[in-house]
Amino acid sequence: MTRKVELGAPSLTGKDANEQVAAEFGKAKYPVKVVVSNRMNRDVVFPELGLFLRHVAAADGVSGEIEIPSHEVFQRFASDVEQIAELNQCAQALTIEEVGVVKKAAAEATATAQAK
Repeated sequence: MTRKVELGAPSLTGKDANEQVAAEFGKAKYPVKVVVSNRMNRDVVFPELGLFLRHVAAADGVSGEIEIPSHEVFQRFASDVEQIAELNQCAQALTIEEVGVVKKAAAEATATAQAK
């Protein structure tokens, strides 16, 4: 099962960030490692998680791997993202995906490319 959420401004998406996180990561075993990708046109910083992401058009630093220690911290993070997205009227702010899923997909893509 893929655990992935795409967070953005609730006024544009009609989705609540905390509900999305609860639905996808509520039963996850914490701490959980995730890859966070910035989809906004501005850099973002989340000091509580030690995360700095460059804007979507940057050559590097757009994605980062972090470990989220608890569901409560994940909920606060999602609320912060939602507020930033709302202030900037951004429908797609961040994509958060479980690391194991991302690494598995990358390995499968590499194997497929090598088989050709």
